[in-house]
Amino acid sequence: MQKFIDRRGRVWIVDIDNTTLRRVKALTDVRLLDAIDGDLVTRLSSDPLLLGDVLFAICKPQADQQDVDDEAFAEGLAGDSIDEACKALVDALVAYFPESRRRLLRKAADKQKMIEMRGLEAIEKRLDDPNLVDRIVEDLERKLAVPTSSDSSFGLPASSESTPDH
Repeated sequence: MQKFIDRRGRVWIVDIDNTTLRRVKALTDVRLLDAIDGDLVTRLSSDPLLLGDVLFAICKPQADQQDVDDEAFAEGLAGDSIDEACKALVDALVAYFPESRRRLLRKAADKQKMIEMRGLEAIEKRLDDPNLVDRIVEDLERKLAVPTSSDSSFGLPASSESTPDH
């Protein structure tokens, strides 16, 4: 069993069995078994709202015992608790499957995490570029055809050849 702590300090156990799979499907229309050969892990890790809905369905018996509705549950998911909850869900999914599939799912989840990390590193590197703002503004000016002081025609009237006769 996996667990995570939400930002309200509540501990949630993430345990997946056949009953949980049925409940998640009924409440969210998400088929957790798609994690083995689909893009579900990617969707869950990139969509905190979907993640919250799925987690609430998984944790619904606990939430009912604690008198926590879906809105109160969602309020507990923000910041680092989102990452912790997603990791708990992926680990619980991996643990659900038999060993043969468990290895494949773990590899897929690890690759997904690596892709996310490298993507974030690439974005951070780009944002740290000291010339980024200048290049974006220049590109925007070019696209909007905004004349700049370096344009030779800046401030000069249009030639009579290009002005239509009336």
